[in-house]
Amino acid sequence: MRDEADYVIETITAFLKGSSGPWDWRRFTLSPLRDAELERIRRCAAAVELPLDTEGRAVLQDLLEQAELVGDVDPATPKPWHVEAGAGVGLLVGTVLWWVNYLPGAGLFHNLHLVILPMGVGFFIVTLRNSRKKVGAYNPRIVAQNKRGRV
Repeated sequence: MRDEADYVIETITAFLKGSSGPWDWRRFTLSPLRDAELERIRRCAAAVELPLDTEGRAVLQDLLEQAELVGDVDPATPKPWHVEAGAGVGLLVGTVLWWVNYLPGAGLFHNLHLVILPMGVGFFIVTLRNSRKKVGAYNPRIVAQNKRGRV
């Protein structure tokens, strides 16, 4: 959620300053977001007429302020760990285990479970940590949104 809010804030700010790339705004307006409030802000920003006039700048400035309010999260709350990172660390550990237990005549796929199982354990550890700390997809606000359905 925090990453999406930062993404919205940075993209609108860069567009208003004129420092964004030629495809950044198009990518922003076409790619949906998970958070319902940020998705509403993104849709409103996409509806602004281009090229920007004073009224469009005012609308984007107002949307930027709204996104900053949505993005206000307690800095003491931990950031969610990425599942890909847990799986990657597990894959590295598994590769080391496989290398240590490699038998020269057995072939490459002999102890493949030594690579796959640690990767699954890394995935599980990240998921368990995020659910215990209630961050990321396990944030109660996001869970409540998902129960209601995407907007």
